[in-house]
Amino acid sequence: MNSDNSKTFQFSNQLDIAFLNDLFEGDMEYAVTIFGDFLKDIPAYWLEVEDAYNIKSLDNLRSAVHKCKTLFGYVGHTQVLEIFQSFESKCSEVSDFRQILKDYSNLQDKKRTAEEIIKNEYVRLQQFQKRA
Repeated sequence: MNSDNSKTFQFSNQLDIAFLNDLFEGDMEYAVTIFGDFLKDIPAYWLEVEDAYNIKSLDNLRSAVHKCKTLFGYVGHTQVLEIFQSFESKCSEVSDFRQILKDYSNLQDKKRTAEEIIKNEYVRLQQFQKRA
């Protein structure tokens, strides 16, 4: 094993590794900041999604989901980004709120799972920084 490899952070394969490596270019301090900002910001962004859902506003829901989608993009969770994009598009395509109920439930589940992945990655990044 090359000793330089032990100094390189390996992102989770659940994330878009190539994107993250290009974005951070080895600057793990920046990565810690971005992942930390995601975890700090996602609760407020998701509250906007829930509020729009609760008042059954497709336009507000589409807009709020768009904001969340962007956050998931910054942390390389492209699978969830694509799910959010699909949901965002569906909000523009349907006229009856009931048409998105099942999709919304799926979105909630994916968001929860993805957030846990990001939390775990954030912890790993912090631990890596302490060892660096």
